[in-house]
Amino acid sequence: MAPRRLLSTPRKLANRLALLSALQLVLVGGSLSVLSFAIGRRSGLEISETYRQNASVVELSTRLSRKLSYPRWINTLNLAWLEQNPGRVSEYAAMAERFWNQMRAFPVDYINYGGADGRFIGMERGDDGELLLNEDTSRSGRGSMAVYAMKQGQRGELLERIPGMTETHEEAWYTDTAKAGKPLWSSIYAWEDQPEIFSISYNAPLFGANRNLLGVVGVDMVLSQLSTWLEQVWKGRDGLALIVEPDGTLVASSRPSQTLSRSKGQVERSRLAALSDPMAQALHQRLKGGANGKPERAQIDGHPYSLVATPWGTDEGLNWILLTSLTVEPGTAAADRDALIALLASAGALAGAAALTNRQIRSLLYPLRQLESTSEQLSQKLSQATSQLQPESLQFHSGVTEQSGEELVSLDGALRQLVDGYNRLTSELREREASLAEAREKERYRDAQTLALLKDKLRSSLQAAAVAHEINQPLSVLLLNSQLLIKQTENVDLSALPSGWKQQVEGIRHEADRVVLTIEKMRALLRNVQTEHQRLNLREISQSALLYARSGGSTARVAIDSMALEREDAPAWIEGDAVQIQIAIVNLLRNAAEALIDAQTANPWIGISIEAQGDQWCLEVADNGPGLPQSLLDQLPLQTSKASGSGLGLFVVQTTMENHSGQLDVATSPQGGALLRLRFPALPSSGD
Repeated sequence: MAPRRLLSTPRKLANRLALLSALQLVLVGGSLSVLSFAIGRRSGLEISETYRQNASVVELSTRLSRKLSYPRWINTLNLAWLEQNPGRVSEYAAMAERFWNQMRAFPVDYINYGGADGRFIGMERGDDGELLLNEDTSRSGRGSMAVYAMKQGQRGELLERIPGMTETHEEAWYTDTAKAGKPLWSSIYAWEDQPEIFSISYNAPLFGANRNLLGVVGVDMVLSQLSTWLEQVWKGRDGLALIVEPDGTLVASSRPSQTLSRSKGQVERSRLAALSDPMAQALHQRLKGGANGKPERAQIDGHPYSLVATPWGTDEGLNWILLTSLTVEPGTAAADRDALIALLASAGALAGAAALTNRQIRSLLYPLRQLESTSEQLSQKLSQATSQLQPESLQFHSGVTEQSGEELVSLDGALRQLVDGYNRLTSELREREASLAEAREKERYRDAQTLALLKDKLRSSLQAAAVAHEINQPLSVLLLNSQLLIKQTENVDLSALPSGWKQQVEGIRHEADRVVLTIEKMRALLRNVQTEHQRLNLREISQSALLYARSGGSTARVAIDSMALEREDAPAWIEGDAVQIQIAIVNLLRNAAEALIDAQTANPWIGISIEAQGDQWCLEVADNGPGLPQSLLDQLPLQTSKASGSGLGLFVVQTTMENHSGQLDVATSPQGGALLRLRFPALPSSGD
C-alpha cells in the first residue's frame, strides 16, 4: 500500500483555487509584513539620526555665535570709552594698555584703532600667544609700522619696523566702515603688512562733535585661528565641518590646512571646488543643492555620511553657510541594508506567488483546451455526418486525469458518452443502410414486398431522425457549457496581480523623507530638540545668555540690571539642556526690551536675578514697562501683549520649562511692569 501524502492536491477546482489563494496570501502578506517592519524600523532610526545631526549643527551654530559676540562686545566698550573722551585717541600708552588687557581677557586675535589722519595702534596675538604692539603714530614715527614687545601692558623693545605702509590704512576693516558710517563686519581681507594672514573684523566708526570721522575701532578674527577653534569644536567627530561663503570660498575648516592654499608663490583663500579631499568634494555637491538645513546621505570612501548645509549669520550681518558631514550610526546603516533585503525578499515572494499562479493556471487550462479541441472535432464530424451516407467513427482523447479536477473529469466523461453514442448511431445507420439495400435488391420485382420494405425503411428512418434529434439537444447543451467554462476561465485576470502589487509598493515608498524638507520649516522648532540633560550651573547659563542679549538687537538699547545675578557666586545646580535654557532667557529679555521700547518708557529698566526657593531655583526677569494685561496673566502662551506679536517667544519658554519639569509664572513686578519667573528643580551641590 502506497504511503499517503501529508498534503494532497484537492480534487475539486474550487478547493484547489482556494488553496492557491491561501498560499498567495501567506507569501504576499508575510513578505509585506516583514517589509513594513523593516521600513518602520529604518524610519525610526532615520528620525533619531536626523536629531543627532541637527544637534551637532545647533551646537556649532551656538558656539560660533558666542565666539563672534566677543568682537562686537569689545568694540562697543572701546567705542564708548573713546566717545566719553575723544582726546584719548592721542593717549597711545593708555590705548595700548587697554588693548593688552582685553586681548588677555577675550579670545580674539587683534584689537586696533585707526585714525582718519593715518595714525594707527593695534594689539596682535602672535602664533605662540605672545602679544605684540603694532604702532604707526607720532611717538613711534609716522610712515612705517613699528612692532614692539609688550611687558606688563607697557611698550617694550622694538622688534621690527615695516616700511611701505599706506598712509590712510586702506584695508577693508577701515574703508568698509568709513563708507558705511556704522558698525559692521568687514569683508575678509589680507593684512597689508602680512599678506599671508587673512581675517575678518568687526569695526565701528568714531565721530567728533560735528559728525566728522575721527577714526575706526575694530577687532579682528584671523581665519587660521578660527579654523583652529573649529578644529577643537569638531574634535571627536568622524566627519568634517566647514564655514564657507555662498560662492564656496572657505572661511574656516575643522581641518585647518584646508583654509588657505598657495598659488604661484602667493597665499590665497581656498575654494571648496578646488579641494581634493573626497569629503570636501561631497560637501561641495551638497552646497550646490542649496542651504536648506536638510540632511542628505552620501557614500564617501565606502562609508555612509550625512551632509547638511545650513545658512548662518543673517542676524550678525554675515552671509555664511555651515557645511557639516557626520558618519551615519552603524545601526542606521544596518537598517538601510535590512530594508533593502526585505524589499528584495518581498519582491521575490511576490514573483514566486505570480509564478505559482501562472503554473496553476496553465495546469488547469491545458486539459480544458484539450476538451475544447476535442469538442471542435466532434462538432465537425457531426456536421460531416449529415452529408455522408457512411460517416466515420470518432476517436476521443482529452488527456484529462483525476488530478485535473472533478469538474473537468465530469465534462470529459460527458463528452466520452456523447462520442460513444454517436459511434453507436453511425454503426446502426450503416447496418440499416446495408439491410435496406439488400431488401431493395430482393424485392425489386415484388411491389408489395418492396412497398412494405419501403414503409419499414421510412419508419426506421423516422426513428433514426428522432434519435439524432434527441442526441443533438444534449450535445448543444454540452458544447454551450464547455464554451462558457472556457470564457469564465479566460476572464479570471490573475495576471493583474503583479501590477497591483507594484502599485501597492509604490504607494508605501511615497508615504516615509514626507522630516528633510522641514526638519526644514521646523528649523526653528527642530533646533529646539531635546538632547541628553546634564548637570548645569544656572548662573553661568544666565550670564552667557545675558552676554549674548547685550551684544545687539533691542536688548542692547535697554539697561539690564544684573547686580543681583552677579552678587552671588554660589552655583545654582540644575539638570537640563544649556542651549534651550539660554534661548528661553534671551526670549524673556528681548520681550521685556521690546515692550519698554514700544511703550517709550522713561528710564527703561530690566532686572535679572536668581534665588533659591525651597527645592527650586527661581530665575526672575522684571521690568518697569506697561506690564501685562489681565488676559495674558490668566492665559499663558500663545498670547501676546504686542500688536504685532505672535506669542511664540513665551511659547518657546513654556515648552522649555515643560521639557525641564519646571514652571513658568507670569505676574506684575514691584516696579509696575512684567515679572516672569522660571522655576527649575534644584540639584544638590557636587559635594553632596
